[in-house]
Amino acid sequence: MSRTQPLSDLQQVDLEVEAVSRRTRDITAQLGESADLRRARRMAAEAEARLKTCRAKMRDLDLEVASLSQKIEADEGRLYSGRVSNPKELASLEDEVASLKRWREKKEEDLLRAMLETEEAEGALADAQSIMAQVMETWGAEQTALAEEQARLGERLVELREKREALAAIIGPGDMAAYESLRQRKWGRAVAAVRNGLCEGCRMNPPSSQVQHARTGTDLVFCNNCGRILHVVG
Repeated sequence: MSRTQPLSDLQQVDLEVEAVSRRTRDITAQLGESADLRRARRMAAEAEARLKTCRAKMRDLDLEVASLSQKIEADEGRLYSGRVSNPKELASLEDEVASLKRWREKKEEDLLRAMLETEEAEGALADAQSIMAQVMETWGAEQTALAEEQARLGERLVELREKREALAAIIGPGDMAAYESLRQRKWGRAVAAVRNGLCEGCRMNPPSSQVQHARTGTDLVFCNNCGRILHVVG
């Protein structure tokens, strides 16, 4: 096996570790309540609060109408009972009954509007709860899938780290130091494959003598252009 083969294999492992770790971080960020679910919860809570307000208003108006009706009934009872004989008092009582009836009529109109508002609020709450249920169902399925993927990625990371340790054990200290140094400076790609005389790290053609030297695999050969370790594969 050439001297660069373990380094090339190590790079593939390291690149996959980075990809798996990045995806794991993405999943961690997505676990928990989503923005859509929080929005759906907020809409349902607002709709529920509105319905509560509408029902309270309707209840108060209903009680007010009932109270006015009782007052009107009591005043009409006095008016037609014959117990009040003073013309001025009778006129005042008649005016009061008429005023109460007008006020009751207005409150009955308010009550009707409040009933319609309550009905609309009930529909809005039903719609919001339906949307929230749909969002929760989708979110729950996505969370399950993410958790399962996270578990698989965790197992894969363990495998990759074990593989890295095995590769590192057969790579000389000097080669490992060169690899790690280049990996830091070359965005994780310390080794460049050479295929048909082309360095895949910089897409340039190294001198044929350099490629031939790298092909022997006895020494580390660095690309004249990008500085990566050359690994001839074809």
